[in-house]
Amino acid sequence: MDLILGSFFRFFFYVCVGLTLEIIYSVTSIDLACGFSLPRRLPKKYLEGFVSLYMIPIHGFGMLFLFEPAYQLIKNWPFWGRYFFYALTITLMEAISGWIYLKILGLYSWDYYKDSKYKIFKDGLTLWTLLPQWGIAGFLMEFNSRLLNHLTPSAIEFIKSLL
Repeated sequence: MDLILGSFFRFFFYVCVGLTLEIIYSVTSIDLACGFSLPRRLPKKYLEGFVSLYMIPIHGFGMLFLFEPAYQLIKNWPFWGRYFFYALTITLMEAISGWIYLKILGLYSWDYYKDSKYKIFKDGLTLWTLLPQWGIAGFLMEFNSRLLNHLTPSAIEFIKSLL
């Protein structure tokens, strides 16, 4: 039961943090990464962000079942080794998850990449300009993962007290 509660706690917060960071990124940097201005409903001064609910399983399950085990394997690697590992594997995972969504749903939530001159693959499943940014994101995910794993025992006890 503790394993399920702990996994649910981390899943929930991975999703919350992931979606929040996506919204912030869509307001501040996605136009630069794509190389063109994305159409917006409101003027940029309103800081309108966007995110898709299709990203929930990617953030939650991706962190629980891919990032956490990978981090355990590479946590003692030097900084630059982890950076390149994150840059390459997160880019690859973005392309794979986009391809899976495209095959199953006929869309993927970041399909505006296909209009970018920086796209990788003809469908624009990811961007070359995101490679260095994914390396940095990996370190943010390290911090988030370490924090949530540290807080998990307390969260389990709290959840149990509510039940």
